[in-house]
Amino acid sequence: MQNPSLTIVERAPLRYRISRRLNLFLAKNLKVPRLKAIRIARSINVAARPLEQIKRRKAAETIILGRKTGKQAIVIDKREGYAFVSPLELPEIGPAIEEAARVYAIAVEKQNLQLGDGGTSKKTFMQYAADGEETSRCTQIMKLALSRPLIDAVTEYLGEVPIVANASIVVSVPNDSQVGSQLYHLDFADETQVKLFVYVDAVTKDNGPFTFTPVSITEELVRTYKYDRGRLSVEQVQAAVGKKNEIQVTGPAGTALLCDTSRCLHYGSNRNRTTRVVLLIQYVSHAVPEQPPVIWPADQLARDLNLDPIQKMVLTV
Repeated sequence: MQNPSLTIVERAPLRYRISRRLNLFLAKNLKVPRLKAIRIARSINVAARPLEQIKRRKAAETIILGRKTGKQAIVIDKREGYAFVSPLELPEIGPAIEEAARVYAIAVEKQNLQLGDGGTSKKTFMQYAADGEETSRCTQIMKLALSRPLIDAVTEYLGEVPIVANASIVVSVPNDSQVGSQLYHLDFADETQVKLFVYVDAVTKDNGPFTFTPVSITEELVRTYKYDRGRLSVEQVQAAVGKKNEIQVTGPAGTALLCDTSRCLHYGSNRNRTTRVVLLIQYVSHAVPEQPPVIWPADQLARDLNLDPIQKMVLTV
């Protein structure tokens, strides 16, 4: 049993804590460029479990080969780094957002919305109805996170069987701020990753919708502003590439997006007028260098959900 008083970072295996510290030291103390720092730190994590890397890549080869034999409902564009997903393509979305809505309603009733990462997050505009290991009790959300069409699409995109780094019900509360992740940025958990965003309620421009630029536009912005880390304002992005090259994700409950937030500049929760509730599931390499993953009760979930070996692998670090 994990100690609930510890943060996700503190509960993580040693190799994740070491690679994280190295990546942050390279980035913040030595000012090593983002991608170079990530690759150095990642190599430490790979070296700690080289057979795991081989196993996951071999499994990925089999999955990718199998996907070539027929038309796939979910394919993430490797050049642009994203894909929209319909509840018709992924029927697990419906039950998952119904469960997320119930969990959110209970959290509001009990005044139990929390800040992230054990209460250490400084993002007061962003709170959680469920986060990390506690989400493992949400059966329908875990079924969505472990859906084989979804896992197989992420596997093909990343080139290896991933791990679920986290699953959360994220609540963006009304705010007037434009700070941190409310401005355009890249995530640097790893060189590449995939996040699934699913709207639990309808989202309009008033809800602070998730907004991003595809990889090709992001690369143009990186060159224009010599971006490596930090933030770009909405005005900077629009001045360089125009509003037409931003993708603002609005839509009814069940609207779902797979996005590589390490390669697509993005922001969200910017000056919400009303509350936005999003189900967020993150997939990364087992050797993710900067963000230690959640340690899931993999054996229990494998029994309860009748998981296949690939699904259990996704829950195992």
